[in-house]
Amino acid sequence: MITVLEEGAVDFESTARIATEAFGSKDVSFSAPRMKWLYERGFGLGSAVVAAFADGKKIGQIVLLHQKVYLDGAPVIATQLIDLFILKDHRSPGLVRRLYQEVERLCEANRIRVILTLPNAISAPLNARFVKLRPLLSLPVRAGVNLGWSRRGRLKFSDLIKTLSRDQTIERLAGFVTPPSENGLHWDAATLFDRASDPTRDYAIHATPDLLLISSSRKTRGISHVLLCGFLARPGAVVASSDVRTMIDAACRLWKHRVFVYAGLNNNLPYLPGFALPGRLRPPILVQFRDFASTGALPRLDRFQLTDSDFI
Repeated sequence: MITVLEEGAVDFESTARIATEAFGSKDVSFSAPRMKWLYERGFGLGSAVVAAFADGKKIGQIVLLHQKVYLDGAPVIATQLIDLFILKDHRSPGLVRRLYQEVERLCEANRIRVILTLPNAISAPLNARFVKLRPLLSLPVRAGVNLGWSRRGRLKFSDLIKTLSRDQTIERLAGFVTPPSENGLHWDAATLFDRASDPTRDYAIHATPDLLLISSSRKTRGISHVLLCGFLARPGAVVASSDVRTMIDAACRLWKHRVFVYAGLNNNLPYLPGFALPGRLRPPILVQFRDFASTGALPRLDRFQLTDSDFI
């Protein structure tokens, strides 16, 4: 017998093994420490794991990663759908439907207004069919080469987070809390610190008086690069183009890479870094969205970056 319910105490070691088996790709391997961090602390508000069990053995799940979003100056309860998988021998349209039905039930019970997700090609049509998610954004992946022309006079700091204490990091982040007037995920210093505390990755923070950047070192298809995870402007500041260049230069110098990559939307920036890659090299990232309080036009977001997703 197969049951579907909210899982109370998640066995992360077992879940990571099952997820890796379900995806069935040598390029996809789930980490138990990362899943525990992401589900419990990654976005500051915890999560709900909707799990499927066959005779007591976990065979699949979908996760609601809870977040705070501001829309038109008002906070709303939001959740991001992540980590949908079902073991191959148990896959069926009926089980997928039951997982999504439990997602809707939990959203209603917990007064969650917004669902968003960054789906892959398999989950995108399932999200649209079962929970009526609609396309909100298509984010091209952008890349560039740092030429080292930036002036560093306005740079206040450029540090690896692991070299700082929690209090030191939060002090540096405190000036870049997202204001209620900005449509998008809300970050304060403590939750932003937790967001950059993935136990399987290293992150750095860089800032001028008006702009903060979170960055990380990555390698894709054998090319080492700096991932520009997200920019946050000081509330009320008008960000200069030179500040964006200073941030990119500081990140590339710290990680010792020339190439940088960015994907996102940020209306506080005077321009987006790099050039959009052709879709044949890297398809744009789709963001799906549903506002339970409205069936009309989808809202406008002022900012949505990789820091706002589970991708990094």
